[in-house]
Amino acid sequence: MRQKTCSACGGKMQSLGNMELQKGKFSMLFGHWDQILSGALDVDVECCERCKKLEFYLLGDAEAPEASGIQQIACPYCGDMHDMDDAVCPHCGRRLMAL
Repeated sequence: MRQKTCSACGGKMQSLGNMELQKGKFSMLFGHWDQILSGALDVDVECCERCKKLEFYLLGDAEAPEASGIQQIACPYCGDMHDMDDAVCPHCGRRLMAL
């Protein structure tokens, strides 16, 4: 498995493990019941070792992304696939084309 990098500073991401992220909100009328009834999301939590930014990734079966019809190529910096006409990589944020 390839090491993830932080989208903010480019630092190394460290896994904090799988957790439940509670959905819903607190309300004056129903208190915490709205949160309890909303359920939770199972997520993998990653933390940047440099800037301490947290990133959350849904666990479970990933749905196939909707095809854009544009040819996909690998980013020369991070290796993730992206649309051929992207000016910047949507994964690592680095510029791909000169203006």
